[in-house]
Amino acid sequence: MAATALAPASDETKPETILDHEIGPAKLDIPAMLLKAKTESGRSTFSIGKEMGRFVMGKAKLNGDQYFAWRIYDDKTFTAEQKAEFIGAKRSRQINWAINTVNHLLRFVDNKVLFGATLTASGIRYPERIAIVSDARLPKGMGWLKGKEAIADFLRTTDAYPLFGKPITGNASQSAGVASLTGYDAATDTLTRHDGTTLDVEAFAEEVNEYFGPGGYLFQKRIFPHPDIVKASGTGLGTVRIVTVNEGEGPRPLYAAWKITATDAVADNFWRKGNLLADVDVETGTLRRVRTGGGFRFEEVETHPETDAQLLGWTLPDWAEAIETVLDAHSLVPMVGIIGWDLALADGGPTIIEANTFPNHTLYQDATGKGVFSDPVLRGVHDRAVARKAQRDAEDRAKVKASNRKWKRNQLQNIRDGLDSDNS
Repeated sequence: MAATALAPASDETKPETILDHEIGPAKLDIPAMLLKAKTESGRSTFSIGKEMGRFVMGKAKLNGDQYFAWRIYDDKTFTAEQKAEFIGAKRSRQINWAINTVNHLLRFVDNKVLFGATLTASGIRYPERIAIVSDARLPKGMGWLKGKEAIADFLRTTDAYPLFGKPITGNASQSAGVASLTGYDAATDTLTRHDGTTLDVEAFAEEVNEYFGPGGYLFQKRIFPHPDIVKASGTGLGTVRIVTVNEGEGPRPLYAAWKITATDAVADNFWRKGNLLADVDVETGTLRRVRTGGGFRFEEVETHPETDAQLLGWTLPDWAEAIETVLDAHSLVPMVGIIGWDLALADGGPTIIEANTFPNHTLYQDATGKGVFSDPVLRGVHDRAVARKAQRDAEDRAKVKASNRKWKRNQLQNIRDGLDSDNS
């Protein structure tokens, strides 16, 4: 069925859209969660609510639903020290700011077009760019499309299907605005999506132009998963989030999580219905824990619900090459302290899909059920980065003081020399 064109906005209704714009998991019913937590933990609602307030309003910066989703209220599961290791998205961003001190490189790494071209030029696999929608001028050799008509004409005439479309800017962890297109039917003037549904070309072009033209929209060749991934989880391209850090001695992997797609999911975000999330041993590529659902609906599974393939204990294909790929990529920007890579275990080999200089570390907590701000994971990296910055700042202040003292000495000497000259 073709998608409906954009409806005019009004005070009562929002325009109907084809792509996801308001995204993310639905918020939980906090009062109901509070009562359920009381039943599960044996604690009073006052005690749980007070603790939740500390996690929401305090340094951890959790959302109320995260407090319940990770069952932080459960004193039988977590000690006070272990609870303190959980962080929310805002705290995650603060930590990344402390680690990533070379600010001028961050936008470059996050830019899907510019950094993608750098990866490709360096021999690192990255999806082939087909066209770019942008209101700002770009070289025509980049496949520049400006305006609704140019977008529609491209979609009707290109022979590059299947295509994957996504915004150039925006929150990569949420995958707003993505589209997977398998072909075009001239008889009906419609596009076919990955799940078999169809879109009116004019409506789709209008929406991409209106919502994403100012920031840019990228069309790439669609990437298909490794045959072993297909057997395990179907044809959806679930990426592995591998976080790497560089503390001055070269990049190293910190942790990994595999975002496993359901059959009809357009993207691999864990909040999308039917998707799963696995904790991956970053050294071996073996799945140590697999989860589905969210909040109190979190459920640990051993097999894929659609393929029945064994997931728990399974080792992802091409893992050694996957790690080498992200380390090679991070080596291109060694001054950047931490990067989250979305990497596809593809049929042509490990392929970087995106780089994120502000990876949301709550994904680690969703995958493992543990706090990420522990000494072996993120706390140590953060504290060492803060200490290095403090040392650099102290050295810089010392250099400024030394320079000022030298300048003063030189000025005094110039005055003495001048006086001696007058007296002679």
